Amino acid sequence: MTPSSFKALLVLLLGLLASVARAAEPTREDAVREELERQLREMVPESPTEVVLSFEGFAPEEGYKVVETDFVLDGKPLAVPSVEELNAAGPHRLAVVKVEPGEHTLVSRVSLANDSWSLFSATNGFLWKLTASVGFQSQRGLRVVVKVVPAVVPNAPDPRLKLKLGHQVTAEMMKPVQEVSQADLHPDAGTPKPRAQAPVTPPAPTARPGRLVFKVTAKKKPVPATVFVRGAASPTKVAVDGKARKPSDVAVAAGTYSVDVVAQGFLAQTRRVQLAAGAESSLAFSLVPQPKPAQRATVKGNHVELPTPMGFPEQKPAPDKASLATVDLVVDVLVRESGARLRIEGHTDGQEVPAAARKGLSEARAKAIAELLARAGVDPARVETAGLGDSRPKAPNLIPRGRQLNRRVELVLLPP
Repeated sequence: MTPSSFKALLVLLLGLLASVARAAEPTREDAVREELERQLREMVPESPTEVVLSFEGFAPEEGYKVVETDFVLDGKPLAVPSVEELNAAGPHRLAVVKVEPGEHTLVSRVSLANDSWSLFSATNGFLWKLTASVGFQSQRGLRVVVKVVPAVVPNAPDPRLKLKLGHQVTAEMMKPVQEVSQADLHPDAGTPKPRAQAPVTPPAPTARPGRLVFKVTAKKKPVPATVFVRGAASPTKVAVDGKARKPSDVAVAAGTYSVDVVAQGFLAQTRRVQLAAGAESSLAFSLVPQPKPAQRATVKGNHVELPTPMGFPEQKPAPDKASLATVDLVVDVLVRESGARLRIEGHTDGQEVPAAARKGLSEARAKAIAELLARAGVDPARVETAGLGDSRPKAPNLIPRGRQLNRRVELVLLPP
């Protein structure tokens, strides 16, 4: 190799070494990127995530009482408040648990009673024993909120299926994000320096709307109708097209709703539904023709008059079978009188049971009708009951026909 060739090769090697050295030096952009990664690590804590469990029970006026509870998270029982606390006005905080990131499972078991039901009361010993489970995933920096929510099934074919248990799962950040200005992020500004910033509270997570789907038929054929969705907000009115091939639907926020259906020539119906965030509930209404005027329920003054009064066998709280058909007539009135409440007054004759037991029997008759209305979808909060015994006879108790007329209920409409 000639001296000139060796000199040229040496210059080339020195140039390559210099370029490698320059590449190894961190650039200003690399420094900014590293600082951003550091701030992101500060925004997301490395501590275990948090799970908050709560119980959203029934309002005390609805009559449902918690008798027993059992909540198990990932196979471990949780210490929760007493049933006395859970029966007070809620919602109730059950527990706050620190967990590691990953998959988790909550199993909830709740037993409820209702003393207004002749069967499912604390004295009779029959209870609604509800069990439900939910799986969810936790991540660092997030707080998972799980609500345990019992709800009424409006058209349950069996009283034992009247209630169900569900869960609502949401997530929120455990630590508010700090603001970073554009100057801190711009490469020309040099390496950003940490500075104190006022914490910015992140907005509460917006619950996804649920969806109610309606199908209205008569003799299995679609019919035009108007659906009123009544909840905490103003009523929503939905027109159902009788010629549409698909069911009608409406988006609503999570909550409890009364859904009323009115169609010309048919008896009105109602349903009670509780909708979770992002859930969908399908409601099918099979309408029956409205009877002739003489066979309809009418409102005279503040009383609901039935074409055939509800009758009761001697010493029995439940109405006779012939009276069951009149329940649909009462529902029709309550749907059309949407702002009114109903007071059911029970009565006995003067001989069927001892005098001391007549008030209790009359109260049981009123509650039996209230149960039938609730099973038909009427909101229990709109109905109250009273037992008047034999204090207000409608006919003389001396003859069987008079005693039969006195074994009755009176239906009184009350203002909202």
